[in-house]
Amino acid sequence: MKYAKMLAAILGVALLAVQFVRPAKNRSQPAPGSGIESAFPVPGHVMEVFKRSCFDCHSDSTVYPWYSEIQPLGWLLNSHIEDGKRRLDFDRFASYRPVRQYGKFKDIVDQLQQDEMPLGSYLFIHRYARLTTDEKEEVIHWSGAMIDSIRTHFPVDSLQRKKPDARPGK
Repeated sequence: MKYAKMLAAILGVALLAVQFVRPAKNRSQPAPGSGIESAFPVPGHVMEVFKRSCFDCHSDSTVYPWYSEIQPLGWLLNSHIEDGKRRLDFDRFASYRPVRQYGKFKDIVDQLQQDEMPLGSYLFIHRYARLTTDEKEEVIHWSGAMIDSIRTHFPVDSLQRKKPDARPGK
């Protein structure tokens, strides 16, 4: 029993101490003209969907919930944001090479069709971010039109992601 109280006290002190180790907030400023709307005509309703359901993890416009101030939840949230922005950053979309833009539009279509985005863990708390069938179809349709637009400006073979040659010596 004595050891259990000591262990509980140590864990309590450790939990209190980690509250002072906080990740940096997602507050960087993208270069002007680098957002997705600078490179592609984004209809207002599609942009509203992106802002409501995507921007917290895929832009510099994260709205932090109250629980982000509690560690280790803040660290976990920060990890999700960093991973989301590494995969797709709407605030830097115009700076992507055409092959990456093309691939990201295809990813948006695929992930919406397979109900992979927004993440279920995000929707559990942020119910307002849930997309209706019509909203998904609208974003999928618009993304498909952007894929077609890119195809008209670049040869299709230049838009294929290059896979590294796995053979040794190549």
